Amino acid sequence: MAAENEGALMDACEDARESIHEDLIEFAFCPSFFTPPSGGARLGDLADLAAPENWGQGNAVLANYLRYLFKKIASEYNEHNAADQGAARDRILYLREDCACFNTGLYTERYEDIYCLFEPNQREDRQPWYLAGFYKKSSPRLEAVDVLPERARFFDDPADLIYDYRLEIRPNIDHILGDERNLERIPEELRKPECRLLLRRAFVGAVAEAEQRVAANYMLAVPQYFNGHIQLLLPLSLIGEEPELALALQREDGYYSARTCLTLEMAYNNARLIARPEASWVLPA
Repeated sequence: MAAENEGALMDACEDARESIHEDLIEFAFCPSFFTPPSGGARLGDLADLAAPENWGQGNAVLANYLRYLFKKIASEYNEHNAADQGAARDRILYLREDCACFNTGLYTERYEDIYCLFEPNQREDRQPWYLAGFYKKSSPRLEAVDVLPERARFFDDPADLIYDYRLEIRPNIDHILGDERNLERIPEELRKPECRLLLRRAFVGAVAEAEQRVAANYMLAVPQYFNGHIQLLLPLSLIGEEPELALALQREDGYYSARTCLTLEMAYNNARLIARPEASWVLPA
């Protein structure tokens, strides 16, 4: 009976090598991953192991980071067919019958890479993998990993991360101020029906001001990864001096289009996938 279970596990692992689930929580059982106050033991361990960073209440930013990072890694892994099973796939995600591993893109205080390690899940009718923990590159727990995966790559051209002041910004005002999802992110005092004209004027003025500010200091534009594309986030101040929203810019042929705005929390979550943002306006409180 044990041999049959072992054979079934090996078959499941072989199937997983062909195509894997792109949701981390479906790919592996992650014990107490989202349990407050610290997001569970495994997530708390990662926060302690990595260089100090504000991961938000209950390490919510860290949990979000890992899930979207894994989605990118798994998607890229699945794009490689079985013929690319070797080195190309191993650089993305190391997956064998006895373990799986990916690079978290995070570092210890001494800039040592941190990896996420999985073991086969011994429980039937559950996810094929079990989150064993997070380990720095020198850890003996990673000795079974013949090839340590590389960090996920979100862009090919570094120029995509830099705001080009020569390009105009073309905001889709009707969509941004008319779409319910966008509207609910706008400060409440500007959402009242009698404030429609005031909101439009405040938005147009905020975009013009943001355009001037980022032209003077391109580092105010924060890159984010969204739906397979690099976008740039600009700070929008509709009421006070401090930004309340982030305007997302998509580079087109000769201009930037803007079709949505994000809360600062959303902006930081998306931006953190690429790197820890340095612009103060988007940092969590």
